[in-house]
Amino acid sequence: MEEAVRSVSFNNDGSQLALGMKDGSFTVLRVRDMTEVVHIKDRKEVIHELKFSPDGSYLAVGSNDGLVDIYAVGQRYKKVGECNKSSCFITHLDWSVDSRFLQTNDGAGERLFYRMPAGKFLPKEETKGIHWMTWTCVLGQEVNGIWPKYSTVNDINSVDANYSSAVLVTGDDFGLVKLFRFPCLKKAAKFKKYIGHSAHVTNVRWSHDLQWVVSTGGADHSVFQWRFLPEGVMNGVLEPLLQEGYADSNSGESDSDLSDVPELDSDIEQEAQMNYERQVYKEDLPQLRKKLVGSLKRQKAPDEGLRLQFVHGYRGCDCRNNLFYTQAGEVVYHVAAVAVVYNRQQHTQRFYLGHDDDILSLTVHPLKDYVATGQVGRDPAVHVWDLQTLKCLSLLKGQHQRGVCALEFTADGKSLVSVGIDEGHNIVIWDWRKGEKLAKARGHKDKIFVVKGNPFRMDKLVTVGLKHVKFWQHTGTV
Repeated sequence: MEEAVRSVSFNNDGSQLALGMKDGSFTVLRVRDMTEVVHIKDRKEVIHELKFSPDGSYLAVGSNDGLVDIYAVGQRYKKVGECNKSSCFITHLDWSVDSRFLQTNDGAGERLFYRMPAGKFLPKEETKGIHWMTWTCVLGQEVNGIWPKYSTVNDINSVDANYSSAVLVTGDDFGLVKLFRFPCLKKAAKFKKYIGHSAHVTNVRWSHDLQWVVSTGGADHSVFQWRFLPEGVMNGVLEPLLQEGYADSNSGESDSDLSDVPELDSDIEQEAQMNYERQVYKEDLPQLRKKLVGSLKRQKAPDEGLRLQFVHGYRGCDCRNNLFYTQAGEVVYHVAAVAVVYNRQQHTQRFYLGHDDDILSLTVHPLKDYVATGQVGRDPAVHVWDLQTLKCLSLLKGQHQRGVCALEFTADGKSLVSVGIDEGHNIVIWDWRKGEKLAKARGHKDKIFVVKGNPFRMDKLVTVGLKHVKFWQHTGTV
């Protein structure tokens, strides 16, 4: 072909093949000798999708102009209708079994219905009882469950339903081919995922005998053929029954019992479920000890003692920006309730042991060898301490609940900003030397990952969190 091909479709008996072009034209070929039947150009933008009607009478051609044109096959592809209610480019379309209706998806996330062949718009209320010959649309109640949390309308590129086995195959931007039950009505539905593509999956389709799935890759320029194995059901999850000689190609189940999100999102999902509240806090222990011991005579403590020598590990599961080089070239980080100063040359560690619960955040002073660390707690403390002496310089409390998830010194080192994991994720600005609160504000309903100060303006901050970025200015005490 002289022009690049963007979409293809066979008619039902396989005698003709329609090709949608990047220049807005389409060509129909006679399959037996690949001769041209007709070439038509009614649009300027790429033909993204086209399909013959089940009875073979019409061809629907969807373009990036946001229109679907209907052509009568028996009249040498004369245009007989137009679907024009979409506000964006056409992405998917399906015919009804009786060839009387068409459904479309577009780039704006709309699912629309039309009466064929004229293309008259059909309200959703009038679509009940319509049976679709194919299901390749990514939007609709029937496929609600395929969309992971935090996804956008273009994250899933293609779907195809296997009616006889009641399953749906999907291809997405994360390089995954997935199998869902169909219809897939409930949000966060269980799935089986299959890894092979190295980049986004552009299309997935069942073979005519429903024994195979063919998937195409974008950046990897590959075509994969997957064998569909008969499946059993265990706890409502798709479980392929492996046949001799066929491995379950790097398959995996849903990332989480709570929601089925892609692997790139699963760490955020797991982090959102973490509970930092304690049944017993360390400050409760003396009182509990008195109740438990009562009047029992206690034995003398042993003469021997323990000294911490080396700590293996680093807290990265729910923390960010918590590992730094010191001015002397040592590495400072934290794990459990210990702040670690590691000397790479000598392979030795020094420890700040002032915290009484897990440390969640750490930052270093921009000018001096000082470190600030924040912890979990009913009234969580922020410690500012000296890297050389490992002595606490300032203890900041009374403004947060549950824990402190982010810290940042201002560029002049005079103020310290802390972010809590309480419901409002409150932001507090401290005069850390005096131990005084300078300002406080509600941050956001969702978790804040990081706070950063403007290097030139001490009164300006930015916070970044789950699906939000906020800019702040310190205008006085609050």
